[in-house]
Amino acid sequence: MPYRLKDGVYSIKCRHPQCPFNTRFEINQIIMGVNEQDVECEAMKIARDMAFIKHNEIYGTKHKLKNPQIRKISGNYVFIGTNQQQMEDERGAVSYRKFEKNELILKKGDDAATICQVVSGYAFPRRNKAHRYKVGYCFGIAGLLDKQNRTADIIAGTDNTKIGFHNIIKLSKINPKKARQLYNMSMEDIFEVIKDLEKTIEKLEKERTAKIEVV
Repeated sequence: MPYRLKDGVYSIKCRHPQCPFNTRFEINQIIMGVNEQDVECEAMKIARDMAFIKHNEIYGTKHKLKNPQIRKISGNYVFIGTNQQQMEDERGAVSYRKFEKNELILKKGDDAATICQVVSGYAFPRRNKAHRYKVGYCFGIAGLLDKQNRTADIIAGTDNTKIGFHNIIKLSKINPKKARQLYNMSMEDIFEVIKDLEKTIEKLEKERTAKIEVV
């Protein structure tokens, strides 16, 4: 599916010792991708390639761009083919908010009315930091059920983590395809959580068995 990264700005910094190269690049190309995560990866590659060219023009005789630090400053994904009216309508079905590192995104016990999708940065459940929600991933499946509460605390993993809060009921009336996509991704997360739980149970059982054998 074609997406345009509107007003995309990336900061590229060279990690070579004492290199002052730290430049911003605008990315506005039409990028093909199955989802926003694919577009994000491609945009970062484009920004990196632009940085290599500019860096070599300035410091090429001294050193190459070393292990560049790439950071997204701004930018929104626009699906090409979505008409203006639909975009306006969807604003009533989704809201966006940015979070700083370690800030609480969802609180256990709160009312659940939305499905969350990571737009930039990443997030994780407080009880399982290894389970990361990267760009494009969804969480908050309790928002699909009527009168349910959040079942876990979800934390922002980095500064400027941007989350989209989607009201699936409203979105399904405006853009059923998008609503179905978010639903499917949320269900996939449930299966991943179950797998993690099974691994934890298996580990505990092995530890318990080992203790019994020692006794």
